[in-house]
Amino acid sequence: MTSINGGPEATPVTMTDSDVYRQIQTGDVILAFDTSVTVRHGFLSFCEQANRVNAKRDAFDLPGRIQLYVPAAAHAERLFDLAQEYGEAYNADFVRDILSRYHITIPAFTDSDAEHCAKLLAHRYKTPAEWYAFKRKRCLECVGLPPQHHSLAQGSGQKCGAPNDWLIIAQASRGNMILVMDDKGRGGEYDLIKRVARSGDVRAALDQVLGELIERNRVA
Repeated sequence: MTSINGGPEATPVTMTDSDVYRQIQTGDVILAFDTSVTVRHGFLSFCEQANRVNAKRDAFDLPGRIQLYVPAAAHAERLFDLAQEYGEAYNADFVRDILSRYHITIPAFTDSDAEHCAKLLAHRYKTPAEWYAFKRKRCLECVGLPPQHHSLAQGSGQKCGAPNDWLIIAQASRGNMILVMDDKGRGGEYDLIKRVARSGDVRAALDQVLGELIERNRVA
């Protein structure tokens, strides 16, 4: 397995390309997309490729289906981007139509997800001081302050905002999901997810599986 604790430029993956291929090949998987993937121009073609795989599997009456999810918090981040980009021209109905057309589900963030998130946080940060220290460190990293200068900043971190990452993790770490992401240097909390994959590896697996299904149809 690829280590999740790689250098600051590494995507914190836990699945190799072979792991991803084997899971996609079964057809029984949920791909949960991080914000870092949904903002890319090729996101919808990515989803369309998964839908093509599903269509070919259906044609052969093969069991299993690839499901496409965007965690609610990741979806909110993307909607915020679009609302800023298009201003008064922003159309939520158009976005919902796109989601329906590409068979993308936005799972509701339920009380069960909230409980799961709280358990993850409490397991990682045993005391308020540890939680404040994490938030403080994340805030200082976000503004580009080198670690050797963190001690110069005032405040305990109590008033720092908590990242949406935890809400995404809470949904993407449950059930038969693979979190698909492209972010660089994300916080170590992503090691709580058993299955994280690069979008490039997932797309390559989809292409390979689709090619195999097309070849199967040719020789049938």
